[in-house]
Amino acid sequence: MTKKIFITILLCVLTFAILLPKNISAANYGMSISPPLLRVHIKPGRSITQVYKIENLSNNDKTLVAAIVPFTESDISGNPVLNPKATAPWLSYFSLANSEIKFNKPFPISAGASEQLILSLSVPETAPLKDIYATLIVSTYVNSVDQTFQGSALRATIGSNLLITVSSQAYPDTILRIEGFYPAKGTVIKIGELYFADSITPLKFTATVNNEGSFTAETKGVFRVTSGKGKPVYLEGILPVNVIAKSQRQLLNTNGNSFEFSPSLSNIGSHQLSLEIKTDNSNTTSTINIIFFPLKLSLGLLISLLLIISIVRVTSKTPEKST
Repeated sequence: MTKKIFITILLCVLTFAILLPKNISAANYGMSISPPLLRVHIKPGRSITQVYKIENLSNNDKTLVAAIVPFTESDISGNPVLNPKATAPWLSYFSLANSEIKFNKPFPISAGASEQLILSLSVPETAPLKDIYATLIVSTYVNSVDQTFQGSALRATIGSNLLITVSSQAYPDTILRIEGFYPAKGTVIKIGELYFADSITPLKFTATVNNEGSFTAETKGVFRVTSGKGKPVYLEGILPVNVIAKSQRQLLNTNGNSFEFSPSLSNIGSHQLSLEIKTDNSNTTSTINIIFFPLKLSLGLLISLLLIISIVRVTSKTPEKST
């Protein structure tokens, strides 16, 4: 009988953001893994060990299986694009130092208990200088003896992302470019490269960052608003996230939202808005120029003036009744 494998990934909370919860859990199945992210800088010829805690939060015993799955790309939110069938020559760098638990071999975990996975990474002297991206995946494993199905069935999957930089330099070169920085919401008119905006309407801005280099970089920086005279008006931090090589990520403020600036009547005139990112060995900046003016207030006054003029004209043309 043909062997069939049914894979249902019920919850896979995998993210590159460094501001992550304490652990990642598959709530419906009572599983968790911590830490949820491993960011490592290692030189060729060196080895490191990381201990992971796997918890069975359910009331049932489980059989689990652990594996390393490589990836090379992620979406704009930082979620890795996983391919369980992908292979890479550097997979041999990883092993489990546990005496009884090995990769791709099922192991039991009792209800309410926890287990440690001791992940070992050994980089050979001849290893290429580049980034390694992978996910340590832990899945439930069930042997099926049903007459219809045979083999294994993966019911739930959790994982921890591994961002490994193999380099002999402390700070390898990074190349970040800010793209698509513009006001996405608000009363705005664009003429050429110049924006005109209402001075009492909040503006929301969108932007992405592109990593054109070969190593992971972190988005540490600020969103800044200055007046035409160079006076600081507003400052907001950028959410620090990891951007893997040759990928793009959305830029957000430290609250995880779009950048927002609420001008006032005191902000009338030319202003410069900038996004500035600084890494250990490179900087990138993107700026836009906006002229704030009381558009809505002016329209209101204009409409009021037209109404007054119309009323005056109608009144002046109304003939007086003779007595």
